[in-house]
Amino acid sequence: MEMNSFEKERSDFLRVIQELFQENKLDQALHLAEERLRQYPADADTRAIHCELLAGLGRINDMRKALSGLDQIIADLNQVYERAGDACRDKGFHQEAAVCYEKFLSLRPDAEKAGEIIGKMAFLEQQDDPRVDIGDVDQENVHQQNFFTVTMAQMYIEQGHLQDAETILEEIINQEPGNAQALALLDKLRSSSLPEDEKNSRADQVISILSAWLKNIERLRVHDAEK
Repeated sequence: MEMNSFEKERSDFLRVIQELFQENKLDQALHLAEERLRQYPADADTRAIHCELLAGLGRINDMRKALSGLDQIIADLNQVYERAGDACRDKGFHQEAAVCYEKFLSLRPDAEKAGEIIGKMAFLEQQDDPRVDIGDVDQENVHQQNFFTVTMAQMYIEQGHLQDAETILEEIINQEPGNAQALALLDKLRSSSLPEDEKNSRADQVISILSAWLKNIERLRVHDAEK
């Protein structure tokens, strides 16, 4: 099948970027990436290459600015999940609404509207299961409950009851070891309470993983270019 215009431009861009990488012409590659970003500001490949080049040139402050701009793009696009969730909720499709709200929170857990989204999820859970209480959490009763949800844990976090939130998440994981949302939230919760030296150690691990990931991307690009 013949490639469309966007796919051809993308393929040509990746090929030229690869050549510039191999020739160590990072400044030229950066200029090319910035030109493409002006045309396709939401293109993930170009965004990743742009940040990789800024880091490679030692322009860390510029990379931070680029990532900040990306945060705003993600925030704007994330509204789609909220509005789709609201539409599903209004039509009675509660499971689909919950999925949309969970996506919103997974992409922007620190968003200003996070508390409002959590409230919407809790309301859905109360409608679908009377065991869920969306009133103020009772810190004294958390250990006596036998039904937990990630939304409950998020509500405890919102109110500052971090230890109780951790207890809830551990119980969810005990019942559902593969619950990715609970695992991610528990990891984030524990990371936020680590001593500074342990936080730095974990950050080093993340950087190491990210570097390996970027190398894999580079290897795949080379492989695709050789086809």
